[in-house]
Amino acid sequence: MNQLVFKFPFKKKYYEQDYYVSSNNFSAYRLIESWPNWPDKWVNIYGPTGCGKTHLSNILKKKFNSVEMLNAKNVDNKTISKFVKLDCLIIDNYAQDIDEKIFYSILNQSKQTDSYVVINSFLPIKAMKFKLKDLKSRAEGFINLGIELPTDDLLRVIISKSFSDKQIDISPKVSEYIIKNIERSYEKVFKFIKEIDDLSLSSGKSININLIKKVLIDE
Repeated sequence: MNQLVFKFPFKKKYYEQDYYVSSNNFSAYRLIESWPNWPDKWVNIYGPTGCGKTHLSNILKKKFNSVEMLNAKNVDNKTISKFVKLDCLIIDNYAQDIDEKIFYSILNQSKQTDSYVVINSFLPIKAMKFKLKDLKSRAEGFINLGIELPTDDLLRVIISKSFSDKQIDISPKVSEYIIKNIERSYEKVFKFIKEIDDLSLSSGKSININLIKKVLIDE
């Protein structure tokens, strides 16, 4: 008889204990943990999608009393007035999709109120081409920290610990198959582990390569 499993939409939760530190993200993590002892108040964390920028920013977010985290597409003139009351503004997924005058005003506001600005982006801000000369010079003032996608060794640790936390034993062969076939993204890994666990419970089958193939295809 199959076990009844209630499926809920996958919801991202950002806990510090779930953030795995290795050579690919050590510098960025060390800076976040060293707050407020930063050399400057403007920080740019950059790297490919899924490398952990948003997760790291959510860890930082908990350190402030008054902070707001916005997707870059939601930043507008109202953000400038809101920023007056904030200790820190975190802008996620920045891809030069904020009006340059608004972005410049936010940075000026930061200087006036002695507040923090953290920008998450795919490319480093200092490598971006701005039309406003003043904004270009402001961009040079950011602390730039790059994060790379997780390595095989890091994925191996994440997968092993995640299954262990669920009291699930998987063979090294299964673990290596997952590493070779899964998208290199923290979010994708955690989503995959939840889905394979749900499928294993509902089907009454142990986690094997055939079951893994089914989840990977459905994704």
